[in-house]
Amino acid sequence: MWDVAALDALTETVVRRILIEGDPARRIASEMAADLALHAPHLPALALTLPFTLAAAAIDEMLGSGPQARAAAQDAWRVAALIGADALALRMEGADGIADLVARWRLGDEMFGP
Repeated sequence: MWDVAALDALTETVVRRILIEGDPARRIASEMAADLALHAPHLPALALTLPFTLAAAAIDEMLGSGPQARAAAQDAWRVAALIGADALALRMEGADGIADLVARWRLGDEMFGP
């Protein structure tokens, strides 16, 4: 799927953008999914949950209970769960690639669509 360095880079991107830049996790997920669909279309849609899950866990572990850290971790956990639900729905429809996920979102998904 991904090598460790690539996964670490994606996780760091999620942490930085949520915690430091204040971007909503859903925007990060949409942009990351679109980029991955271009560069790694073979990637399973469910793989997109991994950097968000790892980022949320790292924020929880490193920064504890501060309000900003708590909100950032919750946002990442929530988006990871929503991506997982969408990936499961795709699989039930017979598709499960990251490009399929992006196509689904572009059709007008409430959270991740345009």
